[in-house]
Amino acid sequence: MKKKVTFIVPSWHYYLDPFKHQPYWELYYATHVRDQEFDVDIFDMRTDQKDSFQNQLEKIKQSDFYFFWIFKTGDAKEIYSISHFLKNKFPECTIAAGGTHVDMCQDECSEFFDSLVIGSGENSFVNIINDKNKNELKKIYNTNYKEIPFLNTKFPDRSFLSREKIVNKKLFDQYGDYDGTLVYFSRGCIFKCAYCTYNVPRLLQVKSPEMIKDEIKYLKENYQINAILVKDEVAISPNEKISTQTLEAIKSSEVKWRGQTISIANYNQLKLAKESGCMELAVGVETVDNNVMKIIDKQWQNEKIIKDFIDNCKKLDIKVKLCLILGLPGEKDDILEKTIKFLEKTTPDYVSVSGFLPVPGSPIAKDPKKYGIKSIDKNWSKYGHLLYRFSEEEEVGLPFEYETNGKHLTQDKIKKNLKDLQNWLGQRNLTY
Repeated sequence: MKKKVTFIVPSWHYYLDPFKHQPYWELYYATHVRDQEFDVDIFDMRTDQKDSFQNQLEKIKQSDFYFFWIFKTGDAKEIYSISHFLKNKFPECTIAAGGTHVDMCQDECSEFFDSLVIGSGENSFVNIINDKNKNELKKIYNTNYKEIPFLNTKFPDRSFLSREKIVNKKLFDQYGDYDGTLVYFSRGCIFKCAYCTYNVPRLLQVKSPEMIKDEIKYLKENYQINAILVKDEVAISPNEKISTQTLEAIKSSEVKWRGQTISIANYNQLKLAKESGCMELAVGVETVDNNVMKIIDKQWQNEKIIKDFIDNCKKLDIKVKLCLILGLPGEKDDILEKTIKFLEKTTPDYVSVSGFLPVPGSPIAKDPKKYGIKSIDKNWSKYGHLLYRFSEEEEVGLPFEYETNGKHLTQDKIKKNLKDLQNWLGQRNLTY
């Protein structure tokens, strides 16, 4: 009899609308496991709030294996609780987890899971099943991402979930009537920003042009999409040869798209992006203060580079969404005023503001004293960063405090800056 395997998607409690995005990595790994002739499904904990979290738990059916991919630390506490519930209800089951949070918190995660997937999971999840069947289950399954280059790995089969959980009009509703979905055409990042752990792996693995075209064709034929959200950490590769191949592949597929990139994308790259159907680029500027940029290891960026990027996008009629973080080390009392002046001068089309998080594994979290941080709260449920974006009551984040020596902003000051900036942006319709 085939072993039953269930991948579980957490509730994404920090999102106002958790159905706006899709669980790409759960779909991706479920596809790879099913291809090895196992009976695989996905249980989706996301809810429209008509159903309680406990009721959702009770609906999970018995499986031989339960797998998680903890991409964001903000999901960790909830996933720990799901694992605990399942182990009590189905004591013979095997539970494993991988993802960035697991990579960075192996000792902690080992308390909640039978096995940990460190690094890439394409082979590890399958190996866990086979080893368990041979009574040879290991605690750690470690695969270097370089061993699985992503170039031609199979893209996710979306049929594990219903169409309404894969396609929606919300991803592009500021641009018109588009049926959109989410894709990754690369994984990893070559940069080492001090606040970030999404540079896992520490290299940029890019899909081949053929696989990009095949995935878009699959989505168009099976889901009638006409737009894609490219969720890559860096959608326009710093390597111009690679970015050209990727953008040409998207261009030949005739879809509209938006994605995120970095501010060093040059005019020629942006021109090809426009020709390929790009409607909007989110750019991770993070801060407008040059000193803060140095502190967070983003010194390759400065005000001129950011302004040139925005100006080039405007020339090409690509909308710009500026992504900022408030609460970073090195901010002074005038950071709010500086930020607003910068926004008034550069006039991006949209702005997204987050609160700083010292996520585990990041350089800042590894050496908090170096950055003036006195304490870090490891209650992972507080590791949402969308403070005051949707309402003034929304306060999930800032799980840390700086030293009270006059050199750093207080938590109350950071919160006030976030609230004031969100209000300023909302009054000018700069958020969505």
